[in-house]
Amino acid sequence: MTMPTPTRTTEIPIRPPSPKSTAQSSTATSAATRIQSCYRTHMIRTLYRKIAAVSSEADQLQNQIQRQETVDAIRSSEKEKLRMNEALMGLLLRLDSVPGVDPTVREARRKVSRRIVGLQEILDSICEAKFGVDGGDYCGWQWDPHGGWDTVLEEMEEEVCMERGGEEMEKFCAQYLGLRCLQRFLREP
Repeated sequence: MTMPTPTRTTEIPIRPPSPKSTAQSSTATSAATRIQSCYRTHMIRTLYRKIAAVSSEADQLQNQIQRQETVDAIRSSEKEKLRMNEALMGLLLRLDSVPGVDPTVREARRKVSRRIVGLQEILDSICEAKFGVDGGDYCGWQWDPHGGWDTVLEEMEEEVCMERGGEEMEKFCAQYLGLRCLQRFLREP
């Protein structure tokens, strides 16, 4: 048995896309891209506002910590120390709530959180410092009303640099303690 060959063929028309449907597709794609871009911009701007608000509050707390009245209050009252610590921790928690959707947002968040952690370390060092007999000696450092805590921190940096630096002082200072310590080390004979 042989199969009969089809004698009749049917043509299927193939139509190229009309210019109208291509234009609509490209318009829809560009509109979607623009909407997504605007949304990302809005989201990043909103997150930056949150980070800026936290940074502003950190500035206020930093100014407060730098005042001598606050330092005295922190040393004399455990409640004041806890209040300041809780305020700094609250700022860190608010920063943690900011999602890192963009590399620049992550970097800004990281910068502010490092600053807040530094403030916590300063607060802890203030609490650990003891009054001397004359009331002006803080763990071997003399309080200088003109130099303030910058002088105290420089002396702390230098002490740590001398303790932990060992033979590779220059490398250690540059890697862990910053440029000021390295510059002091290079100036000294």
